[in-house]
Formats: sequence, C-alpha cells, structure tokens
Amino acid sequence: MIVEQDVLVRHPLAEYLRECGYRVVEATQHDEARGCLEGGQHSIDVALIDVGGPTGSGFALSAWIRSNYPAVKTMLGATVGKVLALAGDLCNEGPIAAKRLDYRPVLDHIRQLLASRKRQ
Repeated sequence: MIVEQDVLVRHPLAEYLRECGYRVVEATQHDEARGCLEGGQHSIDVALIDVGGPTGSGFALSAWIRSNYPAVKTMLGATVGKVLALAGDLCNEGPIAAKRLDYRPVLDHIRQLLASRKRQ
C-alpha cells in the first residue's frame, strides 16, 4: 500500500511496482489507509507512508499500523514534491533537464521487508 496525497508522486511509483509484479493499493489519506486495512478486502504486506501530509503525521499512521497490524511492515519516506516546493525559490527557471525517478531503492527495500517477513 502506498499512502501519499500527491498523485504525481503516488501513481508513478505504484505503476513501477505493478510492473515489477506487485499488487498495489493506493491511499491518498491516512483515514483511507486505515479503512483499507480494517476492511480486510486487501492483503497488505508493506505500507509505504509519506511522513507528512495534511491529515496527520506518517509517524502516527506507522505507529497505528504496528499496533493494530503487526504483520504489516511499514516504510516512511518524504516525497520529491515537497522537496521541489521547498527548492522553488532557489530555482525559478526549474531544472535544466528532467530526470526520471529511480524507484529501484524502494523496490529493494520492499523485497528486504518481505524476505524478513517470510523468515519470521
């Protein structure tokens, strides 16, 4: 599950993971993520959570998941969108060349979390 309000961040990462063979649930808000877990309609192994967001801290959501769904591994991250917004004043013209984001480190970490879950 990816919990991220910004569709321009969430969707490309979700598509990348789907292309790697994973089933991905997308949630825009923390309440929506809780609903996905509580509803039981999805089998969620890993939750990738934005540390901020307008509905509360990603740390609080991670703690809630760990308390209520200890089998679900959590990953916290900050989004590129937030970093770009903060850098906007420094770079009025934008970047010289657009770069494609590399999601391999995220994929590697998910694989490690799933492997540790299987060992347990």
